[in-house]
Amino acid sequence: MIDKPLKPMLLHKSETPPEGDYIHQLKFDGFRCIFSSSNHQVRLFTRHQNECTSQFPDMQIRFPRDVVLDGEMIVLDQGKPCWESVMKRFQARKSVELVSRELPAHFVAFDILKIDGKDITKKPLEERLAILEQVVEDSQVISKAKNFDDGLQLFHAVKEMGLEGIVSKRKGSVYNLNTRSQDWIKVKNYRQETVQIAGLRKDNFGWSIIKDGKYVGVCEFVPPNERKAFWKIAQQIVKEEDSSWIHLEPLIRCKVKFQDYTKAGLMRSPSFVEFVL
Repeated sequence: MIDKPLKPMLLHKSETPPEGDYIHQLKFDGFRCIFSSSNHQVRLFTRHQNECTSQFPDMQIRFPRDVVLDGEMIVLDQGKPCWESVMKRFQARKSVELVSRELPAHFVAFDILKIDGKDITKKPLEERLAILEQVVEDSQVISKAKNFDDGLQLFHAVKEMGLEGIVSKRKGSVYNLNTRSQDWIKVKNYRQETVQIAGLRKDNFGWSIIKDGKYVGVCEFVPPNERKAFWKIAQQIVKEEDSSWIHLEPLIRCKVKFQDYTKAGLMRSPSFVEFVL
């Protein structure tokens, strides 16, 4: 059992899978979780060191060894990890047992940090994965991430299936706690679509964006130069404004990238790519 929450190793971003000696895994659409089991008691922590054990009573399984695992907590919806569903589980404070039956969680372990009290973070990646393979038996509650040799092929498959992305880990690398390491690279499967800009939020910057006449969210990630270029034109197409928004004729179009659509039809984390003429 860990005495205090660990800060996990973090990843760098890339647009394409790296070449060379890497092991590749699926990137699951859930939240990062440290799974600690000691004397058949499980405790769970987020990457920000917040304990979330009580939200996941279905994780209280009898583990054969004392371990500390790094992985992703997910909830499946129609066979695919669903961010909204796992957040519903995470945020539940009342009727936790009921919600856990409606939305059963699953922990995907992709690394092991301790076993029987021994720190193994300085062992090479392949050795840690071999230990993980021996220790974790796949079940409805917990499983091991599968490992792949061809990152580009895996990423193409991810795009076809509409999954979140992949993670590439350098062979022979150690696990550095509380470090954003170049040894771990994440490649997200972003979608791209063209939208119209229908408004400008006054206080906390954001563009209200629509697609086919329907509101699809707020784009907050726009470079400063693009914001300035937009405003020079937007001043000429103001319809009206209120205390929070400047409403515009939706004549300016841009391409955005985003993770997926929510069940309510909104884009998750849209960010600006380029203006569309």
